[in-house]
Amino acid sequence: MSDLTQTWPRPLSPGASRDFSIMIDSSTTQDQGNVANIIVIGGGFTGLAFVIHAIQARPAGVNLDFTIVEPSAQLGRGIAYGTTEPLHRINVPSDRMSLFANDSTHATRWLREHEALDAGSIDEQGHYYVSRQRYGEYVDATLKQVVAEAAPHVHVSHRQASAIGLSKSNAGYIVTLDDGSQLEAQRVALCFGHTPSQPPGRIDEDALHDPRLIAHPWSHDALHAIPRDAAVLLVGTGLTMADVAVTLLGREHRGRITAISRRGLRAQPHGIFADTADFLGDTAPPKTARELVKKLRQRIARDKQANLGWQPAADAFRFELPRIWNALSAHEQRRVVQRLLPFWDVHRFRIAPQIHAAIERAIESGQMSVVTAGIGDIHRNAHGFRVGLKSPGGRIEEHDFGAVVFCTGPARDIDRNPLVKSLLESRLARLDAVRAGLDTDLQSRIRDADGNVSAGLFAFGPMTRGSFGEMTGAPDIARHLERLLKDGSLLAYPVQ
Repeated sequence: MSDLTQTWPRPLSPGASRDFSIMIDSSTTQDQGNVANIIVIGGGFTGLAFVIHAIQARPAGVNLDFTIVEPSAQLGRGIAYGTTEPLHRINVPSDRMSLFANDSTHATRWLREHEALDAGSIDEQGHYYVSRQRYGEYVDATLKQVVAEAAPHVHVSHRQASAIGLSKSNAGYIVTLDDGSQLEAQRVALCFGHTPSQPPGRIDEDALHDPRLIAHPWSHDALHAIPRDAAVLLVGTGLTMADVAVTLLGREHRGRITAISRRGLRAQPHGIFADTADFLGDTAPPKTARELVKKLRQRIARDKQANLGWQPAADAFRFELPRIWNALSAHEQRRVVQRLLPFWDVHRFRIAPQIHAAIERAIESGQMSVVTAGIGDIHRNAHGFRVGLKSPGGRIEEHDFGAVVFCTGPARDIDRNPLVKSLLESRLARLDAVRAGLDTDLQSRIRDADGNVSAGLFAFGPMTRGSFGEMTGAPDIARHLERLLKDGSLLAYPVQ
């Protein structure tokens, strides 16, 4: 146990400590007693929620030393909460976005105290849908408070870099950063989010270099290159499309807006919220995708007869999804992803009422339309772009647009991420059965190439969706982390 008295994670290469910026330092006696050293890769919502709940579950006599590896200067933001656009709102009410299951109003209280509950955030039922920027501030502030309350037994630092490699060492794991330096720790928690998708279709070189073709709409001021009178094509019709559309509308965009996707599905609005996991009752989980759909339709029909709408059935189903998902064979899981996932996503990931209302008004006025079509070739021309749109029957029609914005969501090929590629090549990890992310057990321990869990190596958040059926929404991630960490077992010794 002598190694446990050292201050980790420790830089392994010369000069690595030069970029080691201290974000929080509340530990003045960390060399006393056992020290659990943890590298957290990803400093968005998932990474901070992990640190927060790990601190709250700290075993007696164990000090915690975290290094958060995150390239952004700010923590707690990620893609979702890094936006500075005030019209980009959380898509569930603040009372359902608390970091703590037993304190549902924790987020709302902080947001109220910090004047984030603006008049435009409240809906007809009295729920608050605040800007995502302010919610990201809440997550960061909660981390700071939890660390301060745990002093002097906790130390948290922020290494502003990206992790590109991970390997085992005698003492735990070595993480290689994109500046060539390395860090070593006893445990590693992978908490990074989605891999950005590549633009679909074939795009000529002139179009690729035009700032009005926007592959990453989350980039700062990405949409400012769009002329106010331009006809805009939005490729994708999910939540990202909704954010881009409401941003354009909020800036009084005058041109027509066309959103396309192969199925033409849009995120659905909210209804009655359900808080109970009563989907299965006393019955066994369905064994096939067909049985699953049948059971869900039966529950929706029952709820509709009671004037409850379809939303409570979807919520009850979601609460029991990990149990249902793991009762399906790999073959049936793949059938769900291939045939049902797009339809589930638009009902599961609903839209804030303010954004829904703005888009509905634009559609009713004729300024905006949602079209069922795929994307073909994109060429630069004198007016902007000539784009081929594929109808469901396969016919291609060419249209001119002044700007094109890709809103296609996360990539499916997670192994494009250099760190994931390193894990797969070293056989420390394997993809899940549906190839949506990394394979883990129900305690979020990563399974290696042979299916054995890797002691001290964990994955949380969106990259584990294929292992749990669902792990994308912030409330689900927070509850999962709280359940796993509350007894301190993931931080207990021995590691290996």
